[in-house]
Amino acid sequence: MTTTRQLDELLAAASEAGRTLPPPAETAEVHRRLVAEIRLRLPGAERAAAAAPVRSREWYQHLKVMDDARAALAAKGEEPDLCVGPMAAALRVGELARHLRELAAYPAEGEVGV
Repeated sequence: MTTTRQLDELLAAASEAGRTLPPPAETAEVHRRLVAEIRLRLPGAERAAAAAPVRSREWYQHLKVMDDARAALAAKGEEPDLCVGPMAAALRVGELARHLRELAAYPAEGEVGV
């Protein structure tokens, strides 16, 4: 289970990659951790959507967060591409981090709701 501090550190590392443009190999671990954390939090978003009244504003908001995160996972793949340049790797990490920020409101399995 990821603590709030660990989540903040992960998001900070993703943000720093966008500023410093480290080699893609250095962003690979951040990429993997972001993907894992997104996958852990998606079920929480699914539970929140299931609990919301169908077709309510809240329900649509949950669906949008889930759909966007799933699309990012599909586009970015499981493993980071080490053949891309530093800018492309940093952009991919930044995109995943943006979706994790949206999912951070949803508890991962075993966490108490935020």
